[in-house]
Amino acid sequence: MKNRLLFIAISILAFVTQIQAQKTDAQRLLLLEERMGKAKDPAEKRNILKESSSIPGFPSFMFISKSLGDDDVKKDAALMVAQLALTDKNTSGPDVRAILTRTIPLLNGKGNAALVNKLTNHLTSLPNDDGFVNLFNGKDLSGWKGLVANPIERNKMTIGELQAAEYRANEQMRKDWQAKEGLLAYNGHGENIVTEKKYGNFELYLDWKITEKGDAGIYLRGSPQVQIWDSSRKEVGAQVGSGGLYNNLKNKSKPLAYADNKIGEWNNFHIIMKGDKVTVYLNGILVTDNVTFENYWDRNLPIFDKEQIELQAHQTLAYYRNIYVREIPLNEITTVGVAEKSVKDIESTKTLKIGMNYQGGKVAYILTPSDPGYDPNVQHGIIAAVADLPGVVEWGCSEKFIAGRSSLGSGRENTKDIVSGCNTAETAAKLCSNLVQDGYNDWYLPSKDELIKLYSQKKVLGGFKEACYWSSTETGKYNACSVIFDSGFQTANDKSTSFNVRPIRSF
Repeated sequence: MKNRLLFIAISILAFVTQIQAQKTDAQRLLLLEERMGKAKDPAEKRNILKESSSIPGFPSFMFISKSLGDDDVKKDAALMVAQLALTDKNTSGPDVRAILTRTIPLLNGKGNAALVNKLTNHLTSLPNDDGFVNLFNGKDLSGWKGLVANPIERNKMTIGELQAAEYRANEQMRKDWQAKEGLLAYNGHGENIVTEKKYGNFELYLDWKITEKGDAGIYLRGSPQVQIWDSSRKEVGAQVGSGGLYNNLKNKSKPLAYADNKIGEWNNFHIIMKGDKVTVYLNGILVTDNVTFENYWDRNLPIFDKEQIELQAHQTLAYYRNIYVREIPLNEITTVGVAEKSVKDIESTKTLKIGMNYQGGKVAYILTPSDPGYDPNVQHGIIAAVADLPGVVEWGCSEKFIAGRSSLGSGRENTKDIVSGCNTAETAAKLCSNLVQDGYNDWYLPSKDELIKLYSQKKVLGGFKEACYWSSTETGKYNACSVIFDSGFQTANDKSTSFNVRPIRSF
């Protein structure tokens, strides 16, 4: 009996040891990439690629695609890349399209004719503006810039102040961050590096590596942070491991499991952010599960809807590679591990207030039941840009009547009509239409009634001058409506006159 119990105990221990020794797909891929960096023999490279091809998903696709330029194994890599792309609908994006375009000529031979045909059709069906984007090309710092303050402070700056601050930050950033041997490397001095583009709901893959006593992190929507640190630093609580939402106070901040690799080894993050919820996989292990991400900069506000992704500079060496992001469309926004919600449900849970930072500007007006477009289930309204357009601007298009609408909600259509029907360059409407700010490109010149809403909240919104502002509403061929912002007086002026302009957008 004792021998039997001993045998069972040994069997259980062996089983547990075997389970613990199993590697996740993310961990296997990290090890395979390390092996490939040392491999010189073509046979060894083929074996590495073959094992990688058994790991489904976008990361393995991108890893194998790096061998398309290796004459020893490029045909093997092409075959595997094609098969992975055809079996995973989420493997898409501009880099995927470029890789598949390179792949097709490598699949020559009668035996691959059917595969080439299938891959060609697949390439044609891929969306042009969706999927993963490579945030680091391994050669330079394209797509990245230096950090300027925090989102709340940045929104208070004028356009001129922000541009000057960004110039200084970029000068310093180029000293502290380098593209080195295919890695994005931080030398231990200076500030965070941030994406030029802002992101709302997204899926992010990246590999990271730190040195002894290291500390780093990934800021999401401009806020700290998905934690990275050396777990030996017990004096600061690092023994829990990386991947937690370190700065959360009300919601969970520590990771669910310890999943860090040894210091000096590569780690992989897969971060998913939907709404205000964050999920993190570290080396393929779930460490943060659908946790509400808090606004560190103002804990009375929800997390920003759209902001830059940042790699934290924490005065210790840090290295990054394989950084890919996919913007998640609204029809994919569901809660993780809970009952699904519709997009309308998610939007309706956010209570907006006048003056709140939101979607690239500040909430200037929220529709009421008497307004066109009002929805009792979802808040809609107007967002004002945080600052006027630089200088003063002509309305333009004299001797031509184009846009006479004045009601709330009509500024967008007025602006479209002016842009398409007026040949004059740099008019107020065209400058608004061409504006790209905080990732949003749907700004327009407010109608008369919309401009009056801005005047009524000018103190809350801030940055207005006691001067005349153009609306997109005309009174005839030669005149357009304006509002004087020191008194609210409404008037009509010659369209060749130059006035101030504050762009708006709708939500």
